[in-house]
Amino acid sequence: MTADTTSPPTRPASPTHEPPAAVRATAVVFVLTVVIAIIALAFALPAAHTAARDVPIGAAGPHAASGQIAAMLEQQAPGAFAVTYYPGADALRDAIENRDVYGGFALTPEGPVALIATGGSPMIAQMLTQIGTGIAEHSGAELRVEDLAPPTADDPRGAGLAASALPLTLAALLPAVALVFALKREVWTRLAAMVVFSGVAGVTIAALMRWVLGAIDTNFWGVTAALTLGVLATGMALLGLGSLFGRVGLALGALAAVLVGNPLSGLMTGPELLPSGWGQFGQLLPQGANATLLRSAAFFDGAGAAVPVAVLSCWLAVGTALVVLAALRQRRTLAT
Repeated sequence: MTADTTSPPTRPASPTHEPPAAVRATAVVFVLTVVIAIIALAFALPAAHTAARDVPIGAAGPHAASGQIAAMLEQQAPGAFAVTYYPGADALRDAIENRDVYGGFALTPEGPVALIATGGSPMIAQMLTQIGTGIAEHSGAELRVEDLAPPTADDPRGAGLAASALPLTLAALLPAVALVFALKREVWTRLAAMVVFSGVAGVTIAALMRWVLGAIDTNFWGVTAALTLGVLATGMALLGLGSLFGRVGLALGALAAVLVGNPLSGLMTGPELLPSGWGQFGQLLPQGANATLLRSAAFFDGAGAAVPVAVLSCWLAVGTALVVLAALRQRRTLAT
């Protein structure tokens, strides 16, 4: 007598209950709309609220101490400028070249002189030139404009340097994402690859700015060093977040870099032209520090670079520490 080996009939798998297609499509449209709105606000709000707020400038000349220039500035642009007085035009020039102020006005026997630095901020330089014209009309003399950090002949408006804000962010973000996904276990290899890539990216972007865009024409290796440090600091911070916290850390870091760091970098305008407080906050982020360092290297022979170098070094140290922690955690996991 043989045993019955016939298996009982299998029940059909219960169908998964999904929302109707119309509901799913509506959810996709809603989520994408919110995402687009957030991106638009992140980039448009700083631009929409661009205005001069306590921009540091200087004044020099025998009549400057009486407050004549400050009174004229307050009349034409209330609250826009913070004026520092200098004993003479040469002292004001030194302050501009050291990046202590963005520019200023010198009252000389021959008439008023607008001392500007387009390389520091083309928008502020244009504002000072326009205000200087009003001061000259008030004094009845012709305005003389002296640009101490002029743009290049191939990029007279400084557009090439200003437009590099988003590409610089992507130059740090994309390799971090690629390395986290391509090298799932080789944490130390990720770190070495990011260092090498940052150097290559720095040389490449500087070469494009010099020989393709014409945005710089001096201090090529100084600009290369500034770009390398900026890409490395931003990229290492993102790589550290991705190495230690996985996709969540990488996603949060990428969103912060694109939606916060990039709009608040001040590379296109200057941090003092961003909404109050946000410009200063942006200078503590990698993109803002890199923007200031880049302008210092490109137009001021490195003057004013100490603070942004310190900020970028801190971000580089934090990112490296996160990568090291990820490597140590992986070692402990493999040991057990």
